[in-house]
Amino acid sequence: MIDLRQNKGFALTFTLIFMFLVVSFMAVYVFVVSSGLALANRTANEKKAYYIADAGLADAYERITQSGVNTIPTTNSYIPSSTTDNGIYSVGSVTGSYTVSVVYSNSPRTNYTIISTGTYGNISKTLQLRMIGAAISKYAYWSQTEINPAFGGPLWWVGEPGLEMLTTGPVQTNGALNIFGNPIFNGAVTEAGASPNYYPGVSSDPSIIFPAGLTNNAPTINLPPQQTLNAIETIASDGSGLVLTGASTVIFNPTGTITVTGVVKNSQGTVTTTYNNTTMSPPANGVIYVQSNQGQQDGNVTVQGTVNGQLTVAADQNIDVSGSVSYNNDPRINPSSTDLLGLVANQNITIIEASAPTQLEMSAVMVALQGSFQVDQWWVYRGNSSTAVMDQFGSLINYVCGATGEMDMSGNLLGGWNQIQTYDTRLSTLAPPGFPPYVNNAGDGVYTKLGITEL
Repeated sequence: MIDLRQNKGFALTFTLIFMFLVVSFMAVYVFVVSSGLALANRTANEKKAYYIADAGLADAYERITQSGVNTIPTTNSYIPSSTTDNGIYSVGSVTGSYTVSVVYSNSPRTNYTIISTGTYGNISKTLQLRMIGAAISKYAYWSQTEINPAFGGPLWWVGEPGLEMLTTGPVQTNGALNIFGNPIFNGAVTEAGASPNYYPGVSSDPSIIFPAGLTNNAPTINLPPQQTLNAIETIASDGSGLVLTGASTVIFNPTGTITVTGVVKNSQGTVTTTYNNTTMSPPANGVIYVQSNQGQQDGNVTVQGTVNGQLTVAADQNIDVSGSVSYNNDPRINPSSTDLLGLVANQNITIIEASAPTQLEMSAVMVALQGSFQVDQWWVYRGNSSTAVMDQFGSLINYVCGATGEMDMSGNLLGGWNQIQTYDTRLSTLAPPGFPPYVNNAGDGVYTKLGITEL
C-alpha cells in the first residue's frame, strides 16, 4: 500500500531544492555579470586615465619644443599653466584631469624627463617620457655666408699641391662655397647656392673635392639664434656656474683645474670677488659666462690650455685664443674620452697670431653667432703649409667665413695657417655643458623622444 503523504513530502523537498539551485544559479549569474561589468568599467576607466596621462605628456612636450632654446625653469614643476587650462582634459561628458612635472638636465645635453598622472574617476595612471635635444654641433662646418664684408668679397677653400685644406665631416652653408683648386671635403656637403663658386682659370674637379657628394639648392638652415647665448648665460647664473664681468682670462689646466683672471659683480655692479691668475676648480655645472660692464662692450675672454673634463666658455662679445686648446684625453686616440669644450661668442672667435704656436691645435665646439672664426693677423708668415698647420677638431659654426691664412696663385702659404678640419663624431650624442637644443626654422626646439614608460 502506497503512503501518499510520504510522496507529497518528497515532492515538496525536491521542489525546494530545485528552487534553491535556481536561485543560487541566478545569484551566481548576477554576481558574474556584475563583476564583469565592474571589471569592464574599470578597464575602460584605466584606458581613459592612460589616455589622459598621455595627453599630459603631449601638452608638456609641445610647451617645451615651442619654447625654442629657452629651457623650462626647474622651479616650474607643473607645466600646464594655472592661468590657461588648469591641466583639465575633457573626455566625453565626464571630466578627467592630469598633472605634469618636469625635470630638466643639461647632461649629456639638454634633456627632460616628463611625468604625467592622468585621473578618471577614482582610477589614475602615471606615464614618463624622456626626451633629448638635438645638438647644434651637428656639422663639422656651418655658415650663413661665405662672403666676408671685411674683405669685400669671398674667402676661398684652397686645394693646391703644397696647400691642401681638408675637411672631414658634414658641411652646411646657407650661401655657396668658394673653391680654389681641389680642397677635399670628406663628408656630405649641402649648400643653398646653385653651385660652388670656382676660381676662374684654376682647374677644379668636383669628384675630388666632394667624394661624399654635394647637394646644391638645399634649404637654408637657420644658425643658432641670439637666444642661444641668453640660455647659456641663464645656466651660468643659476648658482652653480661662474659669471665674470669685463675682460677676463680662463686657462685650462691638464689637472682639471682652471686659472682665472677677472671679477665677479653682483646685480648692483659691486665687485664681490676678484681673481688674479687664480687656480681653482671649474664651476659645478661647467659653464662660464663673461658679460660686459653696464653700458660697455667689454665682455671679452681670452682662453688657452688643455681641457680635462667638460666646460663651456661663452662671452657676450668676443673670445680670443692665445695658444693651443687641446683635450687631455684625445678622443681620436681614446674613443672613450669625455673631455669636451664649448666656445660661444656673440661676435668673433679669434686666434691671436702673436702668441699662438706654429703647430696650432683647436679642439672645441666653436660658435660665433654674429661673426667669424678667424686669425687676427692672417697675413703674417708662420711657415709653409706643412709646418704652419692648424688642427681644428670638433665643430665650427660661424655666421660668416673668416680668414685663417693667405696663399698665392700657386698655392704657396704666405701667411697664417693651413687649416685642417676634423669633425668630432662624439657630437652626435654629446654637447658641451649648458648648450641649448637645436632650433629649427620655425623656432621650435628639436628633440628625440627616448620612449614612454608606465610607472
